[in-house]
Amino acid sequence: MNLLQIRTKFRDLSGRIDLVNDDYSDNGADFFINEGRKYLDRLNETQKSWGTCFRLIEVGRFSTTFPYCRAIKEVWVASVAEGRWQLEKYRLQDLIEGYLTGLPSSRTSGIPLYYSPCITRYIPEDATVEDIESFIGYVEIPSGNAYEYNGILLNVPTDAQLTVIINGLFYSRELIEDVDENYWSSQHPLLLYMSAMRHVEVVNRNTQGVNDWSNSIKEEMTQLGMDLVEEEIAEADEMGG
Repeated sequence: MNLLQIRTKFRDLSGRIDLVNDDYSDNGADFFINEGRKYLDRLNETQKSWGTCFRLIEVGRFSTTFPYCRAIKEVWVASVAEGRWQLEKYRLQDLIEGYLTGLPSSRTSGIPLYYSPCITRYIPEDATVEDIESFIGYVEIPSGNAYEYNGILLNVPTDAQLTVIINGLFYSRELIEDVDENYWSSQHPLLLYMSAMRHVEVVNRNTQGVNDWSNSIKEEMTQLGMDLVEEEIAEADEMGG
């Protein structure tokens, strides 16, 4: 089901005609549908919780950003000359102390072996380039406070163009246009409706309603989690005793 179909079902099942117009255009329902989407994403790990994001890093660069990531799990890089290899995770403090002490312009380029998740938020949040001009040499991620982005730093500026492969937990696609679909709307539309209604009850401060929806949702999500477990244990080697 796409967003229009989900919104139509939301109006028909809930009776909340104040949130969906007579022509089934949005009048507030999309907010609850998308908040419900994020709740389902966070609630339990399913076969679609993981995602892969690809980024190109040009020669001389040592950072990249990517949207909608809940948790970075693995980082791989690949080049034409070297093939593909996994980067080892460092704490940000250790990466800075060991490799990023000087200005970026003074660092020797090479083949990266380590990465660290990094900070992408400026304080104050309305800081401009002029505000941080004196410190610009130490700004590793020029994020401009793009709140939906996470970032990583590499231990050295790369000496060749690299493909960066980030594996991790990502939010499902936000539903904006009427034709948009994501995992929940396509495969589990009733769960998405239930989660949207749960958020309606949260706003209404109806504790019993929230609990009822939460219990129903968790029961369904448990079944999806079992599917993931079955996939993970399939053809697993027996442990020796």
